[in-house]
Amino acid sequence: MKKTTSEHELRQEFVDFIETKPVSPGKHVDQAILAKVRNDLQPALWRVYGKFTLVQAAAGFATLAVCPQFGLGFGQHEFLHALHSTTPSAIYYFLCGLFFVVLGAALAGLILSREEIRAVYNSKYVYFFGYSVLAYLIFVALGAEAFVVSSLVWIVGALLGNILGFGTIVRLREAFG
Repeated sequence: MKKTTSEHELRQEFVDFIETKPVSPGKHVDQAILAKVRNDLQPALWRVYGKFTLVQAAAGFATLAVCPQFGLGFGQHEFLHALHSTTPSAIYYFLCGLFFVVLGAALAGLILSREEIRAVYNSKYVYFFGYSVLAYLIFVALGAEAFVVSSLVWIVGALLGNILGFGTIVRLREAFG
C-alpha cells in the first residue's frame, strides 16, 4: 500500500479499493477449508477414544505407584496393606477402582478439546464401562489375584470414578469457559 499525502489521494485510493473486482479462492481451496472445519467440529471417534485411553492408561500406571491394584503396584505400601486388612473387601476394592481411574478421567476432561468432549459425550458411559472392564482384565492377565465379588465391586468403583472425574472437569470447564 502506498503512502497518501492528500485527502484527494486518500479518496482515490478508497474508490480504487471499492471498484476492485472480488477475488474468489478456487474450488479446491473451498473444499480443503470445509474439510478442515468438518474435521475440527466432528473429530473421528476412534482418535478421541484413543487419546482418552492413552491419558487414562498413563494416569492409571502412575496411580500404581501410590495404590496397588489387586496386589500389582510399585514400591512398599504398608499403610494400604493395613487398610486392606481392616476394611471390608467390597469397600476397599470399590475405593481402589474409583482411585485408579478418577485421575485419568479428570485429566482426559482437561486434555480433550470441547469438540472431542462433545463427540464422545453421548457414548461416554459405554466407554467408561468398557475401559473399567478392560483395566480389570489387564490386571487379571498380569497375574493379579482377583475374586469375582471384589472384582465386580472394583469395576463399579472404576465406573463411578470415570463418571465423577470426567463429569466434574467437563462441568467446571463449562462453568469457567
